[in-house]
Amino acid sequence: MKTPDLYQYQDIRPRRRTPVFPMWLLIGAASVFLWELMLFVTGTELSARLFQNPLSRWYANITVAKSSGDFEWSNLPVLNDLQYTPCFEDLQCARLRLPLDWWNGTTSESISLAIVKLPAKVPVTDRRYGGPILINPGGPGGSGVQIVRGRGPQLQTIVDHPDHPYQTLDDDSAKYFDILSFDPRGIGASEPAMHCFPDESTSQTWALRLGGEGIINSSDAALGRLWSMTHAEGASCAANRKEHDIKIYGSTASVARDMLEIVERHGQWRDLEVRKELHQTSCRIPVSQDLPSHVQNLRYRPNEEKLLYWGFSYGTFLGSTFAAMFPDRVERLILDGVVDAPDYLKTLWTDNLVSTERAVQSFYDLCAAAGPDKCDLATQDDQPADIKAKLDGILAKLRHNPLQVVGKLPEVVEWSDVKDLVFTSLYTPVQSFPFLAKILAAVERSNGTDFAKLLRPLHSVTCPSRSTDRASMNSWIGKDSAATVAIACGDGDPVTDMTLEAFDAYWQQLQSLSPTVGAIWSEMRMMCSAWGIRPLYRFTGPYKANTSHPILWIGNTADPVTPLQS
Repeated sequence: MKTPDLYQYQDIRPRRRTPVFPMWLLIGAASVFLWELMLFVTGTELSARLFQNPLSRWYANITVAKSSGDFEWSNLPVLNDLQYTPCFEDLQCARLRLPLDWWNGTTSESISLAIVKLPAKVPVTDRRYGGPILINPGGPGGSGVQIVRGRGPQLQTIVDHPDHPYQTLDDDSAKYFDILSFDPRGIGASEPAMHCFPDESTSQTWALRLGGEGIINSSDAALGRLWSMTHAEGASCAANRKEHDIKIYGSTASVARDMLEIVERHGQWRDLEVRKELHQTSCRIPVSQDLPSHVQNLRYRPNEEKLLYWGFSYGTFLGSTFAAMFPDRVERLILDGVVDAPDYLKTLWTDNLVSTERAVQSFYDLCAAAGPDKCDLATQDDQPADIKAKLDGILAKLRHNPLQVVGKLPEVVEWSDVKDLVFTSLYTPVQSFPFLAKILAAVERSNGTDFAKLLRPLHSVTCPSRSTDRASMNSWIGKDSAATVAIACGDGDPVTDMTLEAFDAYWQQLQSLSPTVGAIWSEMRMMCSAWGIRPLYRFTGPYKANTSHPILWIGNTADPVTPLQS
């Protein structure tokens, strides 16, 4: 299988304000494997570098894993065990039935998890089979189905032995892994779905209204208007909550418990696969018989199966929660782009920005060092301060006078659009900075044509899907991102007693920490101040445990929102 270009899905276009959840929240490390990089591109020279319908890194535009070809999630039975069906070309899919309420016994209702697997390059009976590595792309609200569809081969290349299995026939230490993931409860193709709006049209209409307000410090009126809209939306969502609504059963603790069950069900599936294969190769070995000694390690061990896991961004909090709740069930955990759990659990959202300005400064430094041949915003002999001055000048000009763009459809480039674009680019600087410089240089020349192309999808509406596939029918959930805010705010302490005056002081505190994105990032807490729906169960610690194997933590020194100190 040819490995696709690592950067072909890159998108740095700014984000439209969305219902319930602002554009920037989906926290993540600056890694190309974050779930926010998972969509497919089409078309023109410009859009070839961008998502057409992005899974945003911090704008909660959670795109549902849609059908491909003849495959539809709704055609798969929801079962108590894992039975895979071919899907999305080289993948395998299943729907797993799990309890809606793991903890309180409030209902006997169930959920269905959409699970996807990129199979290992060797069969389960091969001594080089390493098992499944469960992936979480971040969020909360990221689609595991999408990350396996978009990045499964790259992830598998990283974790597998570098040589092809044909070259390691005599090397039992060479390991090859399944890449396994799922849409967490309430998200994507898993059902029931979390949402606050009854249909796509209503959701998109609200998104356009919210997007028109800009960032909270974009005008004297923006903060008050966004505060009122946010609280109207949060209160309406709570008022229309149904009995046994998935939103009260969607905490990270419940997702961690789902993961444990996936591990158990995979162990069961592995055992059955081994027996089937042995039965096919030797009719003398009945399926019910105990396994031969050379495959005893593949036998299903109820309540003893262990987790192999790789989580990005919010996925590190999910992984930490699993490790704290089930420390004896850890085989290997990689936590990549680490979230500060205490800060997250207190709904503070302050520690995320301690390294953000370092990442911003790297844009100025690298552009000046590259010069005009490689950075369109630079001129000969520019210093980093000169690059910063140019960006500041662009923002000052747009503050009260948006750039008019004349074309087939009218457009304007606003102050908030540029701020959003700069922030988005910080997540993938190697790919994004050259393009960011090109866009900014054009705006500096009063040319907003390319920027308008980025904005157009965010200022448009789409017709509801006519597909009979439930997952496709729920595609509007991406803009009605109740799942993301329900999990993020539900995991943390309630802050619904926060006043507008207290929030005003809070966002200015974050702005002093990061002048580039503080105001943008602070809107998360505003969303939580309006979110009155609480989970029936959440895990608050202690986040200390003697796991059955040490955990690998990964961070870098210029991560924009999951800093090394986390």
